Amino acid sequence: MWYNAIKLCAYKAILLSSNRGDIKLRKICCFAGHSDLCGADVIYGKLLSVIKILTETQGILEYWVGNYGAFDSLCAEAVRELKIKYPGVQLNLVVPYLTAGINEYKEQFYANFDNILLADVPENTPKRLKIIKCNQYMIKNADVLVCYVEHSFGGAAKTLEYARKREVLKIINLAE
Repeated sequence: MWYNAIKLCAYKAILLSSNRGDIKLRKICCFAGHSDLCGADVIYGKLLSVIKILTETQGILEYWVGNYGAFDSLCAEAVRELKIKYPGVQLNLVVPYLTAGINEYKEQFYANFDNILLADVPENTPKRLKIIKCNQYMIKNADVLVCYVEHSFGGAAKTLEYARKREVLKIINLAE
């Protein structure tokens, strides 16, 4: 199902209100990791195992992923593979802003993601910080973070550091 910008904002508001209230509709897992990876096959196997366990034992049916690197791509592919066995699972792409590419390749996005969510990032945020703010938005709304962070610098490390400050979030670092 494709959402235009207005529907994206409405969906986002529903998610935010359900996460901040007493009733939470769905458990959410988000992902964060390095844009470049070595040993993608091994990481992919770990991802499949973790997502399967989270779905079966934690009842997580909603997975949020970005679109900015190798780890994001691996996560999206792993969730797509497990959606075959678990049809209730949703894979949502979370973006900091709408792009011409999203509009131009709508059908490809339809085929790969259940929804495209526009993160609640203030419009006046400098473009270079929007991905960081988008990652923080995902952390604020998720129950679990599955990440692959090997070193203490870069965007993935900043996202992991932010998640660690939010003590209510379960963190699984596949690099440890």
